Amino acid sequence: MEQQTDSGNFNLNEDANSQPIDHWLNPSADDVGRDAESFLTRLKSPTRLEITGTDPHRRRVLITLLHGNEPSGLKALHRLIREGFKPAVTAYCYLIAVEAARLNPLFTHRQVPGKRDYNRCFRPPFDIDDQGLVCRQLLKDIVDLQPEAVVDMHNTSGKGPDFAVTVTDDDRHRAIATLFSRRLIVTDLRLGAIMESTNARVPVVTIECGGAGDTASDRVAYRGIREYFNTRELVAGEQKDREVFHHPFRVEMLRPGLVTYADAYVPGSDITLDVNVERYNFGKVTIDTPLGWAGPDLMEKLGAFDSHRRNHIRDLYQVRNGRLYPTSDQKLFMVTSDPRIAQSDCLWYAVRNIALKEASPARA
Repeated sequence: MEQQTDSGNFNLNEDANSQPIDHWLNPSADDVGRDAESFLTRLKSPTRLEITGTDPHRRRVLITLLHGNEPSGLKALHRLIREGFKPAVTAYCYLIAVEAARLNPLFTHRQVPGKRDYNRCFRPPFDIDDQGLVCRQLLKDIVDLQPEAVVDMHNTSGKGPDFAVTVTDDDRHRAIATLFSRRLIVTDLRLGAIMESTNARVPVVTIECGGAGDTASDRVAYRGIREYFNTRELVAGEQKDREVFHHPFRVEMLRPGLVTYADAYVPGSDITLDVNVERYNFGKVTIDTPLGWAGPDLMEKLGAFDSHRRNHIRDLYQVRNGRLYPTSDQKLFMVTSDPRIAQSDCLWYAVRNIALKEASPARA
């Protein structure tokens, strides 16, 4: 029998005896090795690092490496531990997709082949596989810890700037987001991600640091994590120069198809995207911006979904002279040039180009 908890809309089995997440208390500089790769190889499974704060009675949570090919959060934690970081509050840091990250070459696999994406497993049923059990345990830990906040840190699936994502638009979520980025996406899409567990007691914010392997992304992660665990109050004063976008659409293949990247149409492809399509991440695209080349019946094979899984593809895109164009000005994000991600997850997210630029946080 599953019980309702304060972890959002999720039901967790409080009687579960399994502990699929290892616990590592106050690792030292020597413990984590000289570099991020050494640190990774010392992890054997999903692991919770606990770093005691100056005020041990206050707690904040960081979740990172939910995808094995997104290492900026792990790199930042490694650097902070090597520096002897002492947080102001006790830091609980979860490193999850350890098995995927350890596959050779290191940090190249989003998930273990044949296993579920952890970032789609934070909703029932949990007891169908190891990924569900880990996510259930993580959610239960959050209920037990009752931290002041949870940050879920990622790298973007393509090259591009940092941004934050939340499902709730209020002062607390915006203040946390601003520790990392001036760009905020407020989404009503629901995919089984950890940020969907946000609630009145514990705000959960997702941070996308930028592309994996980009030193700027590593800096965003390092500076943001350090400030997140050291700032005295998470809801602070006025925050300026922020862009807020609401209600993104998720653009994806309706069924498995061939997505390629080139500077001309690749015969046999359902869609050939511009080889430099990642440059449109948070750049403006217009009705005259060609995104790629259309294969036969492309508009029957693409979806642009809202939170109710209604398909808006023909409202947002059109094919002209064999090429795919937006039907209006848009901002794109999470644009990827990885065909595996494009085919199995999504090509990008899009918002109509109406950004709310604000000088101070809005009141919920």
